[in-house]
Amino acid sequence: MKKFFAVAVAALILAIAPVTFADDAASSAAPAGAAMAGPAGKSYEVVCASCYITKGASGADHAACAAKCISSGMELALLRAGKLYVPVDSDFKSARDQFVSKAGQTVVVDGKVYSKGGVRYLMISAPVATQ
Repeated sequence: MKKFFAVAVAALILAIAPVTFADDAASSAAPAGAAMAGPAGKSYEVVCASCYITKGASGADHAACAAKCISSGMELALLRAGKLYVPVDSDFKSARDQFVSKAGQTVVVDGKVYSKGGVRYLMISAPVATQ
């Protein structure tokens, strides 16, 4: 089980690495070949990516664990209809700081969804509101 967990975390890190180490001069335009949807403006649950990927853990029963995991540095994601989204700002840099205090909660987020290579990003365009 530890090996599976390690592989899952490594896969998540590799999926996020291009965003984390992107050139600081990157523009806010969508990357070539990325699919883009309209404004999101929808409800998402802030989940611990590791717990969701490895155990399917989410919802009210998992809120306290998500808060503990995320506040201790575990990666977070936004969950909607069984799909995970990586929150980013207009330069595709992590928007994690906006969500750490909302771990395990449902938030309403305005932004655009970008998808490429099986990874979905939610580019935040307005302040996050707790539902």
